[in-house]
Amino acid sequence: MEPQVAAKIEQARRAVLVERGSNEAWGYFGLVLQAHRFDKEAAVCYRRAVALAVGEFRWHYLLAHALRDQDPADALAEAEIASRLKPDYAPTYVLRAQLLETANEPERAMEQYRQALELDAESAVAEFGLGRFYLAKGELQESLRHLLRARDLSEDASAIHGSLAQVYRRLGDMKAALRENRLASELTETVAISDPVHYAMRKEAVSSTARLERAILGDRAGDYEVAESIYRELVKLRPDDAHIRARFADSLARQSKLQAAKEQYLAALAILPQSATAHYGLANMLNFEREYEGAESHYRAALETRPEHIPTLVNLGSLLVFQGRLDDAALLFRKALEIEPKAFGPNRHLGQLLIQQSRYAEAIPYLREALESRPDSGPVHLQLGMALALTGDSGAAWEHLRRAQELGEKVSLPFLEELRRRVGPFESSDTQPK
Repeated sequence: MEPQVAAKIEQARRAVLVERGSNEAWGYFGLVLQAHRFDKEAAVCYRRAVALAVGEFRWHYLLAHALRDQDPADALAEAEIASRLKPDYAPTYVLRAQLLETANEPERAMEQYRQALELDAESAVAEFGLGRFYLAKGELQESLRHLLRARDLSEDASAIHGSLAQVYRRLGDMKAALRENRLASELTETVAISDPVHYAMRKEAVSSTARLERAILGDRAGDYEVAESIYRELVKLRPDDAHIRARFADSLARQSKLQAAKEQYLAALAILPQSATAHYGLANMLNFEREYEGAESHYRAALETRPEHIPTLVNLGSLLVFQGRLDDAALLFRKALEIEPKAFGPNRHLGQLLIQQSRYAEAIPYLREALESRPDSGPVHLQLGMALALTGDSGAAWEHLRRAQELGEKVSLPFLEELRRRVGPFESSDTQPK
């Protein structure tokens, strides 16, 4: 084991040797073991804690979690005891529902999810569970209602968007299905659940894996000081782990600590030369510093390992546009669209590139597609308005130009004068940009 993990477990074991009759000592030993994924051993400790304090809710509940993979039936029995001991704790009903799903008892599982929602109306995991069950039963509108509620409560959960995609597909709304599929593929979060007892157990973890998880969560929450502190500990603990160094570099880059980020990216590449994450991150740093040759080299190195990474394709394409290499850039944007036809970035950049080449009619469908993903993008409304105006569709052009202004974009007077010259008078005074 990692030294700090071994030390933590040994400390908890010694406490039990000193206080063999203490349910708290046995329970804490279980917490430490379970936090480091020794569920079978943790169950032994929890059973001893339960024997010493039959009415202690925590040990029955955590024992149920520890048993869920090795003995689901016993886990369900312990979860039922936990519910009787603390009937107002919603996560226990969620756990029971999940165990009943494993036992192929859908109706009983749905009832447990409903009880969880009665106790906690903000339970995303319960809404998600009900949404999935109604989907399986073919009750699509009821499924959609629960899944949309789950999405509102846990908007970054990949699984919720995946289930929504299935519902929309079966309802015949392919546009919404494609949008949810894209989100499901881009997002990585699990469905959120508020479970203080289980969380207290997880906080006992001191392994590098657990620390990395906490650093990632801190980073996503914008708690950069905590994340950076954990990353620095991890780098000392595992100096030869390229993945940790690349993650640390990403966090530093988000804080605009560019030199420190570069150092970590370079350290990651010294350990693992084919690290696409490190090549991509370093390329972004170099691009920002206008070291374009180096940036291009690292973007291309990233694509060798990860050829279908859309942000790399888009960023390299944008760099080539800046250098005037429009045809090469267009190939990259088109490749990105082969991978994800609805993606905002490549649609926007390809549309903009075509406008630069005065290919206005060709640009329009790409810009429209970009707005499907991000309808509040002022720059895209402006570009689309320009393209429409220059192809003679003045009414639609003014609509997009007005929306661009509402979103903070400036429409230059010389451009408006040129439009007057090209397309004639405005269709009506209320559509004219100010």
